[in-house]
Amino acid sequence: MAYLIYNKNHKHVTHQLDYDPREGVEDSSTYIVFEGEKIDTENDFITNYRLNAAGDGLENPYKSLSKADQLVKFQDDQAKVYAPKYQEHAIKMLKMEVRGVLEGEYGDTSWKVEKAKEVDLINGDNEAMKALALEKKAIRDKGNAIESEILALDPTVAADAKKLMTYNVTEKMNS
Repeated sequence: MAYLIYNKNHKHVTHQLDYDPREGVEDSSTYIVFEGEKIDTENDFITNYRLNAAGDGLENPYKSLSKADQLVKFQDDQAKVYAPKYQEHAIKMLKMEVRGVLEGEYGDTSWKVEKAKEVDLINGDNEAMKALALEKKAIRDKGNAIESEILALDPTVAADAKKLMTYNVTEKMNS
């Protein structure tokens, strides 16, 4: 007999215990404890166990695979669990990056704006400010293109999920 601890956030079993961990615990909203057979860790990873379709028991969806193949499948599935948060984070980082460039390098008191105003004053036109506006537009357009690229990645597909987990917004903006 074993007590298997299923983590709702991670969406897999995290522990196998010989005792009931619920005794004395007041809040177990993050975990579900299942009583069952001890997991054979020689052939299965504890973390491979997930809720069954009914949600009332545990199963290893990779049981027929070798331990090495189980690990690969588990990593793919975990990437899909976390990818939506990485996608959301990448978009927030992108917006911060774009805003930082626009407010920093192109803010009202930046040297670029000051220089463009002076050049326009000297030349009697607004060509330098137009050029500056076009540079800002190019930065926004690049940010929009990167956002579209991020949103095009499907977090439910393992390959895309892995890309989202390693997506580097700063590198993309600077390329």
